[in-house]
Amino acid sequence: MKEIRGLKIAAIARWVLLGLVTLLAARTVWSFWGPSPEVHSAHQENRYYCPMHPQIRSPDPGQCPICHMDLEPIPKERAENAKSQASTGGLAPDSVVPVTLSQEKQESIGLTTSLVTAAALGDSLRVPGVVSTPESGQSQVRVRAAGFVERVAVRQTGVRVQSGQTLAWVYSPEIYRAEEEFLAATRWNAAPSAPGATASPAADIVPAARRGLELLGLTPSDIDEIARTGKALRAIPVRAPSSGYVTRFNAVLGSRADPETILYELADLSTVWVIASVHERDLINIRMGMKAKFAITGQTETPVEVRVELIEPALDESTRTSRVRLSLNNKAYALRPGQFGEVSFELPTATGLFVPAGAVIHTGELQYVYVASDSEHFEPRAVHTGLEANGQIQILDGAHVGERVVTRGSFMLDSESRLNASLHSGSGVTGMAGAGARAR
Repeated sequence: MKEIRGLKIAAIARWVLLGLVTLLAARTVWSFWGPSPEVHSAHQENRYYCPMHPQIRSPDPGQCPICHMDLEPIPKERAENAKSQASTGGLAPDSVVPVTLSQEKQESIGLTTSLVTAAALGDSLRVPGVVSTPESGQSQVRVRAAGFVERVAVRQTGVRVQSGQTLAWVYSPEIYRAEEEFLAATRWNAAPSAPGATASPAADIVPAARRGLELLGLTPSDIDEIARTGKALRAIPVRAPSSGYVTRFNAVLGSRADPETILYELADLSTVWVIASVHERDLINIRMGMKAKFAITGQTETPVEVRVELIEPALDESTRTSRVRLSLNNKAYALRPGQFGEVSFELPTATGLFVPAGAVIHTGELQYVYVASDSEHFEPRAVHTGLEANGQIQILDGAHVGERVVTRGSFMLDSESRLNASLHSGSGVTGMAGAGARAR
């Protein structure tokens, strides 16, 4: 009986041990494969965050998995502001939310507000300008047949020459031969014909030879002189096609001159261009034929009136400006290419809603202001802006007359708003914070 009884006790003990081992194994499996405490805590309110990485939040204290700083309690005001993010109604960027600031904090950051007012505002746009040589006033001096430079009259750049003035003399075998042919035709035509003979064939050859000399670059006065003297010009004069200043000089004594060779370059400065650099945001106010005034930097003379002749379609990618060309009479030759000055455009008067320019925050993609819904609550609101002048900026859409917008301290307020938005955004990193808390 004792042996049977012992066997029963041993069997019971084995079953008890087997049950305990099974429970222990189930608990171990559950701890590794079952839902972690973070899953439950993810549905709890986040009460702690990392000041260095505000996106790290957790309902429990712990450490930041990025910088390993201790998580700190989220201030009550920031928690309330984060909860109110949905109230923006999509009128502001996702990275900002409404902000609540006590009067004491507003005074500490120097926050001030201004009313949105309706007004009429006009202004003058001042942009840098530079005097430039007009492309229409540039000319080149070349020969029309190959030859050699035998004499040079103008030997340097910067010299002012008149239209028709001789710059150099060039000997060309081709032109000299054409002159001899012209003289031969002239003598043949002048020879007396026999009585009853038909008209001389030279009557048609002389005009043709004359036109040939004109096409080779000789002037009618040069051809008349050849016909009068009966002698060909060894070196023909090379004259200036227009008045202006010599900007390039290549006529060297004894050098070869081909039609491809530029002997001189001339620039007529009786009319000059003023090239103004206008920013892309201001191009909407510039029109063809629009009047402006130009004043040379450092000079006290009265600004001269100019008119817009061309607005170039291309925009400089580095400066975000476009070139606006204005024409200016320079009969007195007081203006020189390369001089800098200022172009002043009188802009049309704009009527609408205006706020101080410092109230608008620019992100590059959006513009928004902070509107005071009451004495302690400020709501970010996207706006569209227009004319900016005299420290005021036009609001085309997004604000109403009589509303108050933050003008001073807006950047501090914006930083607080962005921090609150980061505390409210997404919950994917909360588990990381929870993991840090559990590791601690």
